[in-house]
Amino acid sequence: MSKYAALLRGINVGGNKPVKMDALKLTFESMGFKNVKTILASGNVLFETKEQSTGNVEEKN
Repeated sequence: MSKYAALLRGINVGGNKPVKMDALKLTFESMGFKNVKTILASGNVLFETKEQSTGNVEEKN
């Protein structure tokens, strides 16, 4: 498994576009990622996948 970090911009900044971290985690899990962990309320996500190509990971958005 390869480990990745998604650094999502504009989430939960200044009260705009609030996103619950539980919902964000579920979204990543629904895309097939494993061991998904969100970091505080920052919108940053750590996850693992069997995909070896970063291009394949990016396409899952």
